[in-house]
This record gives sequence, structure tokens and C-alpha cells, in this order.
Amino acid sequence: MNTLVFVDDHPLYREGLQRALRDAMPGLRVLVAEGRHSALALLAREPDVDLCLSDFTLPDGDGLALLGELRAAQPAMARGLLCGAPDAAMARRAKELGCVACLSKDRDIQGLVDALGALFDGGVVFDVAPAAGPAHLSDKRREVLRLAAKGLSNKEISALMGISERTVKDHWASIFERLGASNRTEAVSQAMRDRLL
Repeated sequence: MNTLVFVDDHPLYREGLQRALRDAMPGLRVLVAEGRHSALALLAREPDVDLCLSDFTLPDGDGLALLGELRAAQPAMARGLLCGAPDAAMARRAKELGCVACLSKDRDIQGLVDALGALFDGGVVFDVAPAAGPAHLSDKRREVLRLAAKGLSNKEISALMGISERTVKDHWASIFERLGASNRTEAVSQAMRDRLL
């Protein structure tokens, strides 16, 4: 019998998923926790958990931080995210932490059952492809990021760099793709984590 711990702060989703998985996978034991602290307490009492899936946003921290703690505390347990809007940057961070999954809550129950089957068989399932390791960015794109980090608008960046606003927007499109970011704030944060700034 496999044991899954699912960490999510939305009781209706958490308990609904628990019931649905029990019905769909009769041999699966599903335990739930509503946040980081309750998950750590539960896992301290339950040493034989095969897989822990956490939402990204928790009331007392984020899911990746929890999964990082669990990596040290229970290295034999598989770990992953099951969240509402996984993106490439999140998937990459999960992969860097040794996680085996980054799943979307958009999956229906059969899709989740299929993913869990693969994970319990030792597989890896990422609904969003992790962005490649630290991205290489041209000097101009780094300059766009550096100026954005100072709070400058696209118009101000274009004036300082002597390029059109359209070119600044083109730089942003490439930056977002390379860093796996969906907005300027995420891009600047990821660039700082990757020591690109």
C-alpha cells in the first residue's frame, strides 16, 4: 500500500481530493495537512510516507520551502508540487530541490491517478517543463533587468539605453522565456537568484 501526504490550505479541495483518490485508487492511503507546521508534525508521526505533494502557497510558508525541509528530514520520500498555476521557474526550483513532480490542479482525477501511478513506480512528472539552469542573457537584456530592478519603466529604460520601447518589450519577451518568468517582478527575482544582476 502506498501512502501519499497532500498539503493544501483549502479544506474543500484538500478533503475532496482525499475522497476522490481513495475511491479511484483503493490501495492508496491519503493523509492531509493544511500547512507547513501541520505537515511536519504529521510526517514526524508517519515515517513510511512514499510521496508528499504540496500546494505552492501555504498559510505558514511556501510549498517549495517545505519540500526543501523534507528533503533533509526524509531523503527517501519522494516530493513534489500540486498547485494551481505551476510555471517553468517553479518547476525548475522544484527540480533543483530533487522533487519528482510539479503537477497542475487543472488535472482531472484520472489524470492525477495516472501521474501518481508513474510517481509511485519511480517516475518523474512535470506538467510544466523546468526552465534550463541559470539562463544566459545578453548584456543588453541584463541592462534591461538591472534598470527594471531600480524601478524604471519601459519608457525610462528605452530613453536611457537609446532604444525604442518596442525593442525593450522584445527584450522582456526573451527574458521571460529564458528565466521562466511571467512578469517583470518574477524576472528580476529570478535573475537575482541566478546571480545575473
